[in-house]
Amino acid sequence: MPYENEHSATLQDSKKYEPKSFRRTEGGTIYGSKKVPKTISIIWAKLKVKSKPSDSPIPVSLRFPIKNWTVQKAKDWLKKNKIKYQKFEPAKKKEKQSMSEDTAPTQACVFNDNAEVTFAQGDDQGKKDHFRIVGYSGGIIKNHWFWGNVAFDLGGMKFRKRRTPVLAEHFRDVRIGFSTRQEISDQVIAEGPFLDNPDAQSLKADMLKGFPMEASLLVKPSVVEHVKDDASVKVNGLKLKGPGAVFRQSTIMEVSMCVFGADSKTKSSAYADVDNQEIRFNLIKENSIMSEETIITSVEVFAQLYPEFHSEIFAAGKTEGIAEGQQTERELFATLKKACGDDHELLVQCYGEGKTAADAMQLRVEKLEKEKTQLGETVTELQKKNPPVHPAETEFIAADKSQQTGDIDESKATDEQLKQKFEQTQDLKDQFSSVEAYIASVRHPKKK
Repeated sequence: MPYENEHSATLQDSKKYEPKSFRRTEGGTIYGSKKVPKTISIIWAKLKVKSKPSDSPIPVSLRFPIKNWTVQKAKDWLKKNKIKYQKFEPAKKKEKQSMSEDTAPTQACVFNDNAEVTFAQGDDQGKKDHFRIVGYSGGIIKNHWFWGNVAFDLGGMKFRKRRTPVLAEHFRDVRIGFSTRQEISDQVIAEGPFLDNPDAQSLKADMLKGFPMEASLLVKPSVVEHVKDDASVKVNGLKLKGPGAVFRQSTIMEVSMCVFGADSKTKSSAYADVDNQEIRFNLIKENSIMSEETIITSVEVFAQLYPEFHSEIFAAGKTEGIAEGQQTERELFATLKKACGDDHELLVQCYGEGKTAADAMQLRVEKLEKEKTQLGETVTELQKKNPPVHPAETEFIAADKSQQTGDIDESKATDEQLKQKFEQTQDLKDQFSSVEAYIASVRHPKKK
């Protein structure tokens, strides 16, 4: 099939190769001696009959970016270097991609921050059953093939679930582990155990021998700020110059361990053919009016959501001069936003009615009290339902349940469950001198 923005020379039939083994490098050496410049990409893979970690990959095809190579120039290079190929396909016409739209393909949401995967601190030497991944350090990821220069506002990032799937190369059927500790502060961190399947254990064995793995994130945006080519914005204390984008609100869907990370200039092969789903988000740009689902993060976003309302408030309430009025407005908005928390409806109401922060906080307390009973009933109903499980989590969901021992029926629990509860409960450790004493008290309770 023709590829977008690059010509392709097929060297081998890809059907003979293990699908999970395909990798890409910029330049290198093929057939032992033939040097390939960095302006040409090499697609490597392992034969299905030789796909062990110790087996060497074989060059399957060469890709020639149209910005460096014409069709004739590429064919001349192949002929000069005596490289035989089965098929040559010119690049297909470039598809128009624009940040003026509020959608992006799933594969545009894969990012690498050049961070290595390591073993978690505290793991015994030679054992090392847990990994530690710094998925994002808060900096600018430059020259992404879709977004340009891109960064994630750490204050607006979150993990999709309490435990995040960890895959290999973003392939959903190659599960490596899951996070038992995850943190978003000045960087994004995920730690957890390796699974017991062959893929996970093989990768862990390679790391124990010193093989370097990089981290890559699948990040779904919900609010994106477009930065034009002649503009710049602040994010995480840094300046991002356009053209580019800032994910002001986003969700981490999964984390992957990769050999070469996810090159910001190329697409992820894991999503290239099997996932054509588009991700929709709210786009912040000049003269845009976003949907009411947009999270209000600043007075500018409020102005975009409610332009007429904002103009009336500004004109009526700020009479002491434009500069002073803008500053006063920003201060008022900041105090109200803090008082209202994530209740955007209340924020709009208080801002429009000129409420003070104290008024807003009182209204919020009254509203929460009123909704308390209804919210409790909703939570109970949700807990009764059996939510869908992400494919990458099915392998470790049993382990997740087995650790939830805090509310077990002691009279029906096994010794192993009682031991787990004892280890996890400080009150029990204070009450009993040992786990054996605790189990004995359960098995032979004293009569009152």
